Order: sequence, then C-alpha cells, then structure tokens
Amino acid sequence: MDAILQQLLAFPPHPPPANPPSDAEYDKQINIQIQHLNHIPASKLTAPVPGGGDLLDVIDPSVNTISYLYVLLAQINSPSGKQKAGSTSDSYAPVSLLWLKTLEFMERFDHIQIRYVGNEFRRLVEMTAANARLVSQVSSYSIKQRTVIDKVQPFAAIPAIRSAILRVDPSGATFTSSHLIFVRLCLEARVYYDALPVLDQNIYYFPTSTNKAAQNNRFPYFCSDHESSSTFITPESGLSAKLVYRDHLQYFLYGAMIYMGLKDWKHALFFLEVVISSPVANNASKIQVEAYKKWVLVRLLYKGHPVLTAFLKPLAVPKTTNSQALKQYRALAKAYDALAEIFHVGIKEGHDKQRLIEEAQVGMQFWDSDCNRGLVRQVLEAFRKFSILQLQSTFAALTVADITRKTSPDPSDYAGTGRYVVNLISSGQLNATISEPSDDPKSWIIRFSDPTSGPLARSEEQQHDALVKQTRKVEDLVRHIRELDRKLSLTKDYIGDAKKKKKEQNGEGGEAGSAWTTHGEGFDHDEDMMADL
Repeated sequence: MDAILQQLLAFPPHPPPANPPSDAEYDKQINIQIQHLNHIPASKLTAPVPGGGDLLDVIDPSVNTISYLYVLLAQINSPSGKQKAGSTSDSYAPVSLLWLKTLEFMERFDHIQIRYVGNEFRRLVEMTAANARLVSQVSSYSIKQRTVIDKVQPFAAIPAIRSAILRVDPSGATFTSSHLIFVRLCLEARVYYDALPVLDQNIYYFPTSTNKAAQNNRFPYFCSDHESSSTFITPESGLSAKLVYRDHLQYFLYGAMIYMGLKDWKHALFFLEVVISSPVANNASKIQVEAYKKWVLVRLLYKGHPVLTAFLKPLAVPKTTNSQALKQYRALAKAYDALAEIFHVGIKEGHDKQRLIEEAQVGMQFWDSDCNRGLVRQVLEAFRKFSILQLQSTFAALTVADITRKTSPDPSDYAGTGRYVVNLISSGQLNATISEPSDDPKSWIIRFSDPTSGPLARSEEQQHDALVKQTRKVEDLVRHIRELDRKLSLTKDYIGDAKKKKKEQNGEGGEAGSAWTTHGEGFDHDEDMMADL
C-alpha cells in the first residue's frame, strides 16, 4: 500500500520545485503519471489504508486531482459502489460518504490537470447526474424518513455539476455534453436559479476537430495558456461526449423553459429563436416545432403588441430562419398563430379579452397536449397589462376611471385598477406617474412619460455605464469571431476550397479574393451545418 500511495502522490511533486516546470516538462510528467495509474489494478485503489479509511482520505483532490479521480471512479465502479438497474447502491447513494466525496471533488479539482483526463471526468459527471435523477424517481417508494432525504438530494448534485462545468471552462463559451445534462437536471428538479450561472454564459463554440499540426503550433499542450476554451475542449480531449444536432436544440429549448419558469421572457425568447432559426436539411425537427409554439406565446409575454416594440408589424421570426422550416412551423402551429393574432388585434383596437378567452378555450386540447396551458394562461393575464401600455401611444394622461372602462374586466372596480396600475409603475413595467387628488381611486390621474423622462428615465451616468457594458460585449464578440475565423481557416475543407479558388482565379488572370470571401460565397446556408457533430 505504501508503494501505491507513493505513486498516487508522485504528481505534482511535493514540495513544488523552486522553478515551475515548463509546459513541455509539465505535460511529460503528467502523462507519465496517467500511464502509471492506468496500470494500477482497481482492487488496490479500493483497498483500505493502514490505520483505517481509504485512499480518498489521504489524497487532496485540489492537489492530486488525477490520482483522486482514478481512486474515486474505482470505488464507484467497485461491486459495493455499482448501481443495479432501477436502484442505487448504499455506498454511492446520496448522503453516503462516497457521494459526498464526489461532490467535494467537483468543487475542488485542479482545472489544468482535469484537461488530461477528460473521459474520466465526463464519466463522473454522467454517473453523478444519473444517480441524482434515479433517486428522485424512486423517492416516492421509499420509507417515510428516507423520502424526506431523497427529495432534496437531486438538488445536491446540481451545484457540484455546475461548479465542475465552470471550473473546466470559466467562460462557458464552449458547449459540451455536460451542459445538456446540467440544464436537464435543473429543469427536472425545478431549481431554475441554480442554472443561471451556466445559462447566462454565451456559447460561441462546439467541440470540433481542426488541423492538429497548425493547432499544436499555437497551443501544443493542454497545460498551455489557451486563449479560448475551444482549443482544449475538443472531441479528442474527452471533456465532451460526441454531440449530435439535436443536443444543442435540446439545450436551448431546456434553457428557454428554465427562463420561462423565472418569467425572464427576454432570455427565453432569445433561446427559442436559436432553436427555430437553426439550420435544417429537409424537415424541421419536433424540437423546433415545439420551440416555435412556445416562441409565439413568449413573444406576446415579452413584447405584447407590436406598436410597443416600435415595429409596424408583429415580431417576425429571425431572418436566418429557413423558409421551408417556417412554413412547417406555421402549418403545425395554426392555433398558436391564431391566438397571437387575436391578442394583437384586441390590444390595437381596444377590444376586451372575451374573444381571446374564447379562442383559448377552443384550443385547450392543443395547449394541454403541448404542455403550454400555463403559458396561455399567462398570455390571458398579460392582455390587460399590454392594453394599458398601449394607451400611452394615444393619450398623455388618463384617469383611473377611464383606464378602468377601457381595460378592466369589471368597469366599476376603480380601486382594483388603481392598485394594478400602481403595481405596473412600481415594478418598472409602466413609465408613468400617478397623482392622487383625493382618496377616491376613481379620480387618480395617470400621466404617461416618454423614455427620456419619468421614473424609468436613465441618468447620464446610467447611460454611460450601459454604453460601457455594451462596448465590452461587442469587444468580446469580436474576439470570439476572430477565433472562429482562425479555426475555420485551419479546417481541411476550407484550405482545399481556398487553394482551388486561388488556382482558378490565377488561371483566369484575376485577383485572388480573400479566403473568407471565397469560402463564404460557396456556402449553402440551408445545409445542416451540425450534421457532422
């Protein structure tokens, strides 16, 4: 056991050398350590240590990350730790010592060392999520005392998996299979806020293979200082399972549903637009059709009537949406488009919402089968809010009595309308002020404000901060676009196409255009760009 322990603690050397090793030396040492670990029998990694306990009690996961991970996986996969079909073993059950050590590892591992054991790390994330999901499924069949414990255990895995994802890639810029596992677990457990640290990160890359020779010239080692996570999160690294086209559709759909649960309609709308505008080969997928149906409802909840968005027509789908796919969306979601049209017309022409209610009742079978009844109910509730917001495009001021007659389901409920309008103002949904000449809500006067005045007007300092924030976003976007351009220029198809174009143009005596331009001219935008993932 002493020899095994000595081997497990061999890397990194302790105490650390006075002069840190170069990237080449670090890479060499860590690969030697992995080779040695691969030859240690699992039975020795699960054996107890003299004096009691096991190897996990001796190894520090933040220092000897790779050794700890090997021992951890060996114990999970041991006969005592393996899960049986439809059940979870006691040694790896939530609240067990092995389970808690797994969660601790995900919070503390070294982010450089983990790049060298991507397959093992990914397996640990997958097993942890599967175990948490399994416990939540069987909790209702447990004894009374255990049920209380089981109900909270799926949540325990979520912060740890989230931390693991962000420790590997703090920028969250590269999509991995762990992202999909994480958001699905959050959605099933209904812990929406816990998903935001991952969901709020913009995704710019998918793990793809590039020209290895050219790539290695810039970042020859996993331990190198990489400018982008996309250069070390690759199919070869194992940090992500092989992705297929539907994986990113599911991720953005699940993410949209989480934002819907938080009533963050802006982000939900964006995630849904990513899904419906994704390229298709022939027919739109069921995921995209489902996303379109939700998109129709969410856009009503976010923007309401088109007049309020400074457009003269309803919110259009993204311009990059495939025209054939759009026809399929609308053919399969006629009930949703009809409801949206009635919503728009009702607000624009000042109708009450009775017709909207009737349409919602007629389409109840569609809302129920698509699990969208809750969204439709919120659309009905939002009709009154947007009816009031629409009034500011016509009137400078109105009394509560006037607003009640025009928008309230009960034309005599002045007090209720007064409270409703005050809530809209205090929550920042209505830019207006209210005057109360008497205690009678009927006489209260609502004065609508333009964007440069009123309670929602921003000071010069706030406008400056917003501009600085937006400038940083643009700079970040430009940086990622340059990286994408560089990665594109390393692909074999790109290089071959660029050479061919250059030869053709030189043969004709014309000037050779830039590689980006010549490549872009021959690109089929309706092609399934994700097919090879």
